[in-house]
Amino acid sequence: MSLFDNAIESIQIGVEDLLRNDDRRVLSAVRNVHAGALLLCKEKLRRLSPGDEILLAQRFEPQRNDKGDVSIEGVGRNTVGLEDIKKRFKTFDVAFDWKRFDGIAEIRHHMEHSYFKGTRERARQAVADAFMVIRQLLVEALQEDPLKVLGPECWNALLENADLFEAELQACRKTLENVAWETDAAVRALPDFTCPSCRSSLVRQREPGNTVQLNVVLLCAACGTETELGPVLTLAFDETFGGEAHIAIKDGGDAPISTCPECSEETYVIEESRCAACDFVVPTDATCAICGSGLSAEDYYEHDGLCGYHAYVAAKDD
Repeated sequence: MSLFDNAIESIQIGVEDLLRNDDRRVLSAVRNVHAGALLLCKEKLRRLSPGDEILLAQRFEPQRNDKGDVSIEGVGRNTVGLEDIKKRFKTFDVAFDWKRFDGIAEIRHHMEHSYFKGTRERARQAVADAFMVIRQLLVEALQEDPLKVLGPECWNALLENADLFEAELQACRKTLENVAWETDAAVRALPDFTCPSCRSSLVRQREPGNTVQLNVVLLCAACGTETELGPVLTLAFDETFGGEAHIAIKDGGDAPISTCPECSEETYVIEESRCAACDFVVPTDATCAICGSGLSAEDYYEHDGLCGYHAYVAAKDD
């Protein structure tokens, strides 16, 4: 059986597992669909290989034959791993949604290492995300017709699952629409809300009619976990502002989000000078005990009443 055939069969088996009314098969569904998508990535490298499927090897080196000619050959029996697949896709300008693919892997990891009520919803999300990457790989990377290679039953099941998951996701997000959020940062992060326990994006308000942020209690529709707003915002901000934070720190600036001195979540919004989770604001009279300059949230939280400079000097003297 070819690599491509293995990929298609894994996806088909995964979809069949999901369609069965058996909770014991949901993890198998996620594993098989994820494995099938990964195999499609390898199939793309196989087709890009100039010969001997060289791009599927984990390592390759120049080799000299008996005639003195030099060729590039695979070394060892190990095949290319995920990180090298990403690098080779970039080298060959193969467009791919790695963020979505990594999300599937994260769901699989959480399902394998924890127990969640409602795991079928977790599988539904993973397969819905897989639908997008499978379509991208088949249509754009491999120029294959998904209906033809997967078959009508499998392809239509993927389509239906994606539609059902999207409907549930929109229903969850609708419960958050009428909340009077205290910061623009929280509004911006809403699409990145995920459950701290299982990382599902099916997060909704426990009381859909609530409009007051401080009264928000969140419930995961996938695993049933109930949580306060802070941990959800911490995860969401890492996703929403992670890129900006990396650039700011690289350029010697300040990250847009810091630790809140009040609730200890990573939810203090520097630009808005308040915590997006608990609405804490650094007191206007919070000043350095030595120089009298105003304290930032980081200074207030970490330096015991000293500005960053004088905290450094004090630590140095110690």
